[in-house]
Amino acid sequence: MEYKKYLTLLQDEIGAAVFSTVDNEGLPQARYINVGVGNEKGIFFMTSPKTDFYQQLEAKPEVSITGMAKSEKGIEVIRVSGSIRKVGKEHLKEILKDNPYVNDVYPDEADQQSVQAFQLFKGRGKYQHLQNKSVEHFEFHVKD
Repeated sequence: MEYKKYLTLLQDEIGAAVFSTVDNEGLPQARYINVGVGNEKGIFFMTSPKTDFYQQLEAKPEVSITGMAKSEKGIEVIRVSGSIRKVGKEHLKEILKDNPYVNDVYPDEADQQSVQAFQLFKGRGKYQHLQNKSVEHFEFHVKD
């Protein structure tokens, strides 16, 4: 499986995953964030500039993501860590499209327009299928 399939699994099967950053005291911070898009161009997500999460991403543009999907195929776990960058508002349309969490988290359209989109563009990860005992490692670096 190439890296694109792992990132798509994050979007399609997992959806909300645990995103971890480091705060200004060097302590780890974790929270659920919706994986807006996962594809050959990386992982796209969004947050409001009013959040601690946003401030932590600004201070240290790196993130670690962990997600788990349980289905008839079994239990699949993905972990990805890497570098992020801000991306333009044009990516918000793709992230917001058909996203079931957006209206719950940002019910006001003005709030939806104020969020910032980010792209995890360079990283490495680990895929595990717990029943099959299979482990696969992957890396990616999207230039643009």
